[in-house]
Amino acid sequence: MHDVAVIGGGPAGCYTAHQLAREGFDVVVLEKNGVCGQPPVCTGVVGVEAFEKFALPRDSILSEVKDVQFVSPSGKLVSFCPDAVQAYVVDRLKFNDGLSRLAKEEGAIVREGLTCTDIHIEGTHVDLKTSPEGGQIKARAVVLACGHNPDLTKKLCLGVIPDHYEGAQTEIHMEDLSATEIYVGRNVAPSSFAWAVKLKDGKARVGLVTKRRASHFLSTFLDSRFLKGRIRGTGRILRKAIPFGGLERTFGNRLLAVGEVAGQIKTTTHGGIYYGLIGAEAAAETLKEALHGNDLGAKRLEAYEKRWRSLLASELEKGQMLRGLFECLSDSQIDKLFSIARNNGIMELVRKRARFDWPGESIAALMEHGFIKHFRNWL
Repeated sequence: MHDVAVIGGGPAGCYTAHQLAREGFDVVVLEKNGVCGQPPVCTGVVGVEAFEKFALPRDSILSEVKDVQFVSPSGKLVSFCPDAVQAYVVDRLKFNDGLSRLAKEEGAIVREGLTCTDIHIEGTHVDLKTSPEGGQIKARAVVLACGHNPDLTKKLCLGVIPDHYEGAQTEIHMEDLSATEIYVGRNVAPSSFAWAVKLKDGKARVGLVTKRRASHFLSTFLDSRFLKGRIRGTGRILRKAIPFGGLERTFGNRLLAVGEVAGQIKTTTHGGIYYGLIGAEAAAETLKEALHGNDLGAKRLEAYEKRWRSLLASELEKGQMLRGLFECLSDSQIDKLFSIARNNGIMELVRKRARFDWPGESIAALMEHGFIKHFRNWL
């Protein structure tokens, strides 16, 4: 009988395991993939603040993100040039492996290549069935950190995240990439954006997020006037579903949901690593108290939801508001928006107030400036 079983060995799962094992609890992590398997479909951009707050593996860093160039549908440019580096681009396999190693060093058991096929929550413990061994694992509590899994969350009475996007990405060689490039427009990435992020040795990650047909739009983008002639070779296009919104609840009897499966993802950029780590910290703190008190009922574990929502709910709501405004824009309206953004000191205001992982501060600054109000009236 383990104290806690964690389903998923990504950043949120391993950090939860690390924190609990360090407290002396018996923790097992089930990860269906091995660390040397297919890298996650993720840009791998992690804010500087996350590296300062958490013990993240710095040997996974490939490059830095500082200056960002935004490109409108017609090719208009708006540059964001902050005073300091905003984020790092990481090798996700090394990043995940580093966090797994931290959990193991504290005594957590990480079982790779083992999939949880079913979960039954009993009165005194949780039963987990596994594959391919067909075995059973018992724990006093279970943490879901398994990524987007609506069938599982519905079965466990947590509800279903109401919406999702599609992400697609590839790694290629790209010339003349001095800053991170962000592209918007109906013909590029309808309802969201595309990116080109520098790695090292002339390589770049190029990808986009859309509501549908992400692979199609990425193939078109790679052949567009923005990139054609700047890229060499082709890479395999990988895609994934990205949840958008939150679960009805992220706790139950002997049960917590953390990270992407809980909807702890930035609603502006779809980045989930930092918010997942914040959720993991809140989960670990709640479980430490509950395990010591031998009270793992839903009423006791509700403290977890209150913890993480107090930190993230406002950011998620502001991001949803901004995305709702952006999604209704035509390409000509987006171009006009770029023209507005280059005037009246707006980008200087953003430069002073922006925090990479907390876009709500920039949104608040724009509201104080009157930009969003003007934008709404113009619509």
